[in-house]
This record gives sequence, C-alpha cells and structure tokens, in this order.
Amino acid sequence: MQTVLANPGRTTKQLRRLLTEGGDVMSDQTLRTHLDVLTEGGWLIRDVFRQYNPGPTVAGGEPLVRGFQTVLDHLRKAPHGLTPTELADELNINLYSAKSAIGIGIEFNVITETAAGSGRFRLDSDGMLLPVCTASDSEIDAVLAAFVASSGRDAGLFTLSQEEGLVISHVHQDPDGSSRLADTSPKAAHATAGGQAALAWLDEVQRTRYLRTHGMEQYTPKTITSMTELESVLVREPAHIYASAGQYRECCTCLAILVHNGARTDERIALTTSTHIDTPVPDMRILEAHLYRAATALSNLIDGPLRRTDPSPQ
Repeated sequence: MQTVLANPGRTTKQLRRLLTEGGDVMSDQTLRTHLDVLTEGGWLIRDVFRQYNPGPTVAGGEPLVRGFQTVLDHLRKAPHGLTPTELADELNINLYSAKSAIGIGIEFNVITETAAGSGRFRLDSDGMLLPVCTASDSEIDAVLAAFVASSGRDAGLFTLSQEEGLVISHVHQDPDGSSRLADTSPKAAHATAGGQAALAWLDEVQRTRYLRTHGMEQYTPKTITSMTELESVLVREPAHIYASAGQYRECCTCLAILVHNGARTDERIALTTSTHIDTPVPDMRILEAHLYRAATALSNLIDGPLRRTDPSPQ
C-alpha cells in the first residue's frame, strides 16, 4: 500500500520491481493476491491500463497507511492486546486514529479482539498474507529422498492449519515401501512428534485456539490429553529433536525437528520420521544424526509457507 501511495499509476510488474528494490521479495501470485484484496476493499483502484492508484477508502492518504504500520508494529509487542485508549496513549496519537487503525486491521484479518466484547485488540499473525516457499517441491523431495536412502526410514513434513488441523505433505516411504506417516489423523498434532514440534513454537493464543478447535483425542494409553501435561514436552530450543513414543501408535516412535518458523500457524514446519518403538538406543542415535542433517538442509531451503501438495507417499 505504501508503495502505491508513493508511486501511483504503476502496473503489477512495475510495483514488483519497486518492492524488490526496497527489500520486499515476494512471488507474483502473492503480490497479485495482495493487490486484489486491496482493490476489493476500495483501498486501490485498477484502471483500464491495469495501473494501480489509491482508492476511495484511503481517505487519510499516506499518513494513515504509515500510522497503520506503526500500530501493527506496536501490537506485536503486546501479545495480550491493548484497548484503543491504551494504544493512543502509548503511541501519542488521537483516539480516532487508533480506532481507525484497529478497524483497518480487523477488515484485513490482521487484528482481532482478544475475547468477544473485551475491548482489547491484538495482532492476528494468521491473517497476514505471506509469500509461499520459493523452494520447489522437487528440491524438498530430493532432501527427503536422500534421508530415506541413508537412514532406511520414512519421512514427511508436518505443519498445522487452524482450520484443517495437522497437514502432512512430501511423504516418502521407507525402502520397503511402507510409511506410518501418511494416514496420521488431522487431529493428532498433540500425539505426534511433528505436531508437537509445531505446537511448541506457536504463540500462546495460537496454540490455545488450535487445541480447542481440534481437541486432544486419546489414541493410546500414552497419549497426552491435557494442555498442562502437553506444555511440559513443548520445548522451545532450536534444533531440538522431539520424540513421541507410543502416543499415536503403540508400536511406533516418531521423531521430528522444526525446519521453518514464522509468525503464522502454517509457517511452523517440522521434518518427521518414524521407527519401531523397540529400536535400540544406538540405532536411535544414528537415526537422529540422519534427521539432523536432513533438517539442516531443509532449513536452508524452506523460506515460507509450503505450497499445498498431494500427501500420497512417494
């Protein structure tokens, strides 16, 4: 929005060049999505020459947009939310400007009330549009295939969706042609290492919302079914290997490492594998070493939310 205000009458291609020069790199599809949302809301107008100009909603012009960005930056530092009055006082702006900025954020799903009727508002990172991962599926699959070849175990990527639950992609079967990952329930994040790796790095609001939506079903006697107990295993340490032994399937231990982190729920992406629960400790240490090497390679590849792919095993 700031780029259009500063450079009216530019096409999508011209705007993309200006954004790139300013350090904002995003895919063509993500830029088009942003522009479509802004156009539908009246924030921009696209003329017959496919050039973008400020629309009727931007009554306050550039100062309003700059003020809105300042409000977003401030709300990032207030996870429990602020009232419009608190926001106005802390930023030294008038109450009308604070309320207007909050209204804009609600319209674009990046600001939400902390609880219905509370009058306090917080940043909702899940509403933000972000460029998808620039790595191709073939590049990601090459790393997973190499892991399977060296470790003799299956592999896949787990991420979370507030709407759909646990999402599995890029599943690779073990050398015998089997995988325990592909048919994992969308509601089993709390019972799997990949799900726990992603849950650990959600903020408190996101995690509470996710678990209340999808529940904590008991799959085996070892399944964690309370949020209090789950908190004890959600370790927030970079390169931490999460392990879930017999929590989803009694015969299985799954291991996982977070390979990408970000603000949105679906940006927490974990590499995961499975093995028999009776795997000897020395063999488990070897498997962890293979997993760590593959996770390092994926961390250098994955730079945004994954494109949705066919979860069927390869």
